Amino acid sequence: MDEPNAITDRQGLEILDYDECWRLLSATPIGRIAFVEAGEPLILPVTHVVVNHTIAFLTASGSKLGAAMMAEPVGFEVDGYDVDAQEGWSVVVRGVVEPVYEEVLLSRLDRSGHRPWARGVERPHWVQIKPSEVTGRRLAQG
Repeated sequence: MDEPNAITDRQGLEILDYDECWRLLSATPIGRIAFVEAGEPLILPVTHVVVNHTIAFLTASGSKLGAAMMAEPVGFEVDGYDVDAQEGWSVVVRGVVEPVYEEVLLSRLDRSGHRPWARGVERPHWVQIKPSEVTGRRLAQG
């Protein structure tokens, strides 16, 4: 929904403020993480939780955990779209992914109620995205 004094980019998309970006990140349980694996870009869906401006998710041993162990750069994106209204939004986070070791944060994450979408594989490792940039845009036809 357009606000009367909304700031727009050069393409006419509303630029979302920092707080709105975090509200949307918190309210959207499925996002996509993008990183490089074996020299090729890889984008995977993940269920995530936001605790105190920390985006975190559970993962098994493998590529996402490997990227976290190396503090590799990642992109993370959540979005929403209403086809009938032709309205949508997107929030993009750039940063690095790291394992969660801090006991207080681990405790908060464990109490968050977060559960991975696919339950066939045990995902015992919490990883977090340390953001360097959080941006968002909204398209509203109104």
